[in-house]
Amino acid sequence: MNPSKKGLSTAGKAVAVVILIVIVLGAAYVYPSLSKGGTQSTPSGSGATPITGLPSLFADFPRMQMSFDTYDAVNDLVLNQSLSYTVLGTGTLNSTQYTKVEFATAGVPSDVVGWFNSTGGIGRLDVIAGTNHTYLGNGLQNFPFIQTYINDFGYLMSLANNATLISLLSKSSESTTSIGPTQLDVTTYLLESRFAPYSSMTLRIATIPGTNVQLAVYVNAKETDKSTILLQVTSLTR
Repeated sequence: MNPSKKGLSTAGKAVAVVILIVIVLGAAYVYPSLSKGGTQSTPSGSGATPITGLPSLFADFPRMQMSFDTYDAVNDLVLNQSLSYTVLGTGTLNSTQYTKVEFATAGVPSDVVGWFNSTGGIGRLDVIAGTNHTYLGNGLQNFPFIQTYINDFGYLMSLANNATLISLLSKSSESTTSIGPTQLDVTTYLLESRFAPYSSMTLRIATIPGTNVQLAVYVNAKETDKSTILLQVTSLTR
């Protein structure tokens, strides 16, 4: 690997993770516009309604951790990251109630707290790194250090909502498993035959027992150019 590519800045890595997801999994099928909700549909016959926005994700799961392992074969770029969020509670800004969520990347000495309203809009950002910085105003969701978290955790909802993608896969198995302290019913889907640009894919969608809440918790995809992505939710707390 080219050593010059190992010295990416934190912001650069964050953006690169989002780019790699698009490259490896394909925007047309798997990665609609997450920050705006995207085009969402429920897989036919699934019997469950996916989480459709960050506020409902935070309400159902106040704490989550996931890992990314990605390889962009075209650019010879490897990224490995562990991301997490924790719901801290609520706060009020200009008479509007917000849910405060702290995001972190393992190994990076700076966290960011986003203040989310009931529709997923952000009214305030607090960057915690030595000297704290607070940002107010419009367009905060486009700041690179928060946008990557919105996209990456939103990506889990996008996968569960993507009927087009799931129609290309075959159901392989169903099981009950625990991810951290939370027990879930997990359905595994496989790509049975090569479908450009994918040579293989495994997708796992989890449903909270007794509810209509479901979320993608694992995806392992390989492309014909040897690019790969492995995403896994390693801990969920209700």
